[in-house]
Formats: sequence, structure tokens, C-alpha cells
Amino acid sequence: MTHKERMLRAARGDWADRLPFVPRLDLWHNANRRRGTFPPGYGPETTTAEIADGLGVGHHRIIPEFLNVRTPDDSIDRGLGIFRLRGYAYRAELQHVDRVVRTEPDGATIVEYHTPVGSVSCKITFTEEMRESGASITWIDEHVIKRPEDYAVVGSIFRNIEVSPDYENYRAFQQEVGDTGLAVAHGVGGASPVQALMRDLVDGTQFYYELADHPKEVQQLVEDMTPFYEQLVRVLAASPAEAVMIGANYDDTITFPPLFEEHILPWLQRWAAVLHASGKLFFTHCDGENEGLLPLLAASGIDVAESVCAPPMVQCSLTAMRQAFGGRITIFGGVPSVVLLEESMTDDEFEAHMRGLFTEIAPGDRFILGVSDMVPPDAKWHRLVRIAEMVEEHGTLPLKTR
Repeated sequence: MTHKERMLRAARGDWADRLPFVPRLDLWHNANRRRGTFPPGYGPETTTAEIADGLGVGHHRIIPEFLNVRTPDDSIDRGLGIFRLRGYAYRAELQHVDRVVRTEPDGATIVEYHTPVGSVSCKITFTEEMRESGASITWIDEHVIKRPEDYAVVGSIFRNIEVSPDYENYRAFQQEVGDTGLAVAHGVGGASPVQALMRDLVDGTQFYYELADHPKEVQQLVEDMTPFYEQLVRVLAASPAEAVMIGANYDDTITFPPLFEEHILPWLQRWAAVLHASGKLFFTHCDGENEGLLPLLAASGIDVAESVCAPPMVQCSLTAMRQAFGGRITIFGGVPSVVLLEESMTDDEFEAHMRGLFTEIAPGDRFILGVSDMVPPDAKWHRLVRIAEMVEEHGTLPLKTR
């Protein structure tokens, strides 16, 4: 059985021949390539695909390679949460907007958007420190919404975005991945307009003040952004993809339960209905503390909670999550990234943790093993190899309690 078949079976609640193991390697790869510290046998041009093949694990093709751009246009609208990357199944084009781009002496990129109703701008950076750490996406230093008047401008931009299929772009990606993994069609990071506001359009701390101080502007922005989302999900639902990713970065202290219930849950349910009607699997990126969100995630209609963290990184246990999901949602993740770090635990403690993890997730249905959120730059290579070995040794489904 191929890695793709195992992932699809797990995502659909069916049994495979063994537990899929699909670690996300891009940050580890970026940092170690830059440092020249790949493991023996791997050279400076080694790709993440070759690393995964060497480990005998599935290729993680869930999160896009945000820095792997073909032209600047692919990522120039990062400040709006919009990308046009290789492998995307759609293309979002700004209409009736004059975009002006300039580079600052420190390397930062300033993007100005001039519309008939006014202008906004943002500042995007990618520092040397970020490069050294293996960061896989640029940072928004200044957001497009800085004052109440900016809502109308950003709303105008989104009202005039045209979303069209880019299925040949996606098919090339799908063909490249083949049976080595699951080529997930990526949508947007914000599952809803309000989450997009939080993640991309205003400063993360300022967001809570905006919600309280400017409710009319926020509500108007929701109405302005809704047609963009509807176009996007329709295009993804009609795409050749078997699985679609929408929404990311939930946490019960940031996207706290009342906020999630009002501003994110109904949208996840809405997208689930559209995607399921077209036979798509619905992934969303649950990389934070999920304990307070469990009943809401369970009601969301998603098929796969991807990038799930586990103790000691978070409070929420895999047992609690499995119980809350009731066999309806597949967990993708489970290996906390800290267990791969020498300073976090000894080799014996690492072995004990992994044995306990296999016991906890038995019998192994609706589970795709992964490292959450990703394999860290300083991960001990032999521990990653050891997890792959343990999957070979103990990962036959159904797992036994050991």
C-alpha cells in the first residue's frame, strides 16, 4: 500500500496496512541546508522529498512552500493573506486596484494598494534571523488595516477579487507528488473573514480591540469578504483534488471558544457542506492548544485535524481529542516536536514517550502520525529515524496496547 493510500484510508476512517507517518520537514530542511548540517549521505542540494524517501515516510505536501515562488507576483499579496503559488488549484486576481511595490534599504517590502475609495499599505519582512531559523514564510510587520477608514478600502479590494480555477497548476503538483503523499489543495489560512482579519489584516493584539471598538466596520468587512470566500470554495470543490485545506492556527486562548463559536465554526460547517457535496476531504490546521475547542472542532464538519500537538507542548491529550471526535475526525500529528530535541528529554525518555504514544492511539484508526507543528531545525536526526523504525516495527493496524 502506498503512502497516499494509507493517508486517504486514515482520513476516510478506513483501515490501512499500517499507520501512516508523514512528518513535515520544510523548516528543518531550510535551516540545516543553510547551516550545512544535513545528516551523512545527504548533500546541499538534497530535497525534502529525498529526505522523506530516505526515511521511508510519506511526503508532507499539506502546507505550501510559501517561499518557493516563481515570480514576485506569487506572494506579493501576502499582506492580504493571498498567494498564487505553484500547486494552487485557484488563482486570485485583484481588480480595479493599483498596486505599488517598493523595497526599503533594510530589504523590507512595502506594498501599497490604491483603490477608488482610498489607499492602504503593508510592510513585509524576511530577516536574516528568520532565514537562520528555517522560517518558511515572510512576516507582516505593518498590516493593511491601521485605522477605521482602512476597512472600507480592504473591503473594496476583496469585493473586486476574481477567483478562477488554476487546475493545470494543481494537476502538475498532484502528478509530482504521485503516490508518495497526499497533494492537498490549499485554500487560505483564515477559515472565515474574521479569522483572516486576525491572522493577516490587523496586528494580532490589536484585533481584539478592533472587534470591540469597531464592530460595524468588522461586520461590513465580513460582508465584503464573503463573496471572495464563496468563489474560492466553489473553485476548490470543483477541483481535481481529493483533499482541501482551509483555516489554520487555532488555539483556545487566541481563537478562544466564544470567538471560535461565533466567527469560525459556522464558516467551517459551511465549507464542509460544500466540499463534502463534491466528495472532498476537508483538512484544517489545528496546531495550537485545542483543549477548550474540542466540542467546537467536533461539530465543525472537518474530516482531518492536521498538525495536532500533544503533551508536553499542550494540555490537550490525544485521548481527550479522540474521545471528543468520536471516530468522526482523523487526527494528523501527535508527535510533539520537542521530543526530537536533545535538551527536552534524554534518549530513554524519548523512547518511553513514543512507546506511550503508540499505546495511547491504539488501535490506530483515524490517525496519521506526524510531527507537530513541524520537525524543528535542531531535531536529533537519529530520533526521527527511530520514529520511522518504530512505525515499521509497531505500526501495523490495528495497533496493540503495549
